[in-house]
Amino acid sequence: MVSKVIEQLGGAETQAEALKKRIVFAEDTIEKRKNTYYVSDRGDDSSDGCSPERPIKSYMHVADLPLEAGDSVLFERGSVFRASEKLWVKSNVYFGAYGEGEKPHIYGSLRDYADPSIWKQTENEAIWCTEISHTGAGVITFNYDEYVGVWRYTKPELKNDGDFYHDIEKGVFYLYFEGGNPGEYFENIEISTTDIAIRGSYIKDIYVENILFKYYTVGPFLFGEISDITVTDCVMGWCGGKIFDIDKKNNMPVRYGNAFQAWYLSENIVVKNCWIYQQFDAAVTFQGFGDSVPNFENIKFEDNLIEYCSMNFEFWSRNTNDETPPHIENILYKGNIIRFAGYGWGGIQRFKKGNQASLLGWNFHYDDIKNFVITDNILDCSDCYMIYMKSPKEQKGLSVYKNTYFQKAPSGLHECVEIVKGLDIRATNDKELKEAIATFDENPKLVKWLD
Repeated sequence: MVSKVIEQLGGAETQAEALKKRIVFAEDTIEKRKNTYYVSDRGDDSSDGCSPERPIKSYMHVADLPLEAGDSVLFERGSVFRASEKLWVKSNVYFGAYGEGEKPHIYGSLRDYADPSIWKQTENEAIWCTEISHTGAGVITFNYDEYVGVWRYTKPELKNDGDFYHDIEKGVFYLYFEGGNPGEYFENIEISTTDIAIRGSYIKDIYVENILFKYYTVGPFLFGEISDITVTDCVMGWCGGKIFDIDKKNNMPVRYGNAFQAWYLSENIVVKNCWIYQQFDAAVTFQGFGDSVPNFENIKFEDNLIEYCSMNFEFWSRNTNDETPPHIENILYKGNIIRFAGYGWGGIQRFKKGNQASLLGWNFHYDDIKNFVITDNILDCSDCYMIYMKSPKEQKGLSVYKNTYFQKAPSGLHECVEIVKGLDIRATNDKELKEAIATFDENPKLVKWLD
């Protein structure tokens, strides 16, 4: 049988459930703007989309709308949209939801593949194939994410139920499954093939709220050289896994995928009240380099629920031209619940497992950091490093205080399970956990080992 997704238990069950409910049931706040366009899976792309009674139908048709600064695009709650390409956004355009019910779903999976008619048996009776003429698949899930498959680099590697290989040149997707036609056996199958939902460069004033994004081979959001970006009350899950490069030394592919990424020159960024889970790499990150001095300023990651991701909060930067250090100022990580780092599908399936952490800064030291604050967060049970970044004693401008830390015995799947990278403290009890945390957070709210 394909691998069942294993749910973990930690120390912040009550807090996490309360935050999840707050996110899932958040109300819409975008008021009518200059022009408001409506999108519904019950709509018609020949409509103008200018009223809830005349919505357009498809996510990809949004790119054809005459959007101008001051406009908004609202997706009907309860609708499911499937994106074949990324949407490049313009400055001062807002995206949100309207109507009643669940948040609108926008998927990077082109269809539900639980259809017996599209699967054919190959010369190997346990290997089934279907046509997917699109960019390489990143992840496959079954029965509404109850089970997850395993990506393979070549077809001969398909040996266990759930193993999949995507021949991009021929447009054929192969799945190993001994239980018969997968489209008949499973109630639902999703295969991610679209890389990004929303992308923007050299833009400002973008606001996104109350949308659910799933099944992207990179992630929902990729922004570069931007300012005044807010993403709030959104849900993001089961993303990443795209091939980024080939590690020629080890002859293995390097896969990647971040849910929200701010690249290079980024100011006035807010990601708050979002639920992000099962991301191959980072849940949220600011990072990058360029020809001038990289600048990351006024960035807030607040009140998010992050679960089963590999690099939960990540940051790094460098200057490509000279030795001038990147400028990093007014960064706030506050009120977030970060759970089960390394336990997700990305953590389990990645080839190189040593770069996973709840807080990831790669232990780089920066000469120009000001007012970088990490406070009032809950770090709940990592199956990898809990902290992989310089401490406030080592990094000027960094403040860490009043966070809560829970930890339990690791699964044994990963070697890199030090509480703090470089200390070689692989905690097995309350005393050792407190000893390790004290090197990073001198004034924690709570530190507790879970038996």
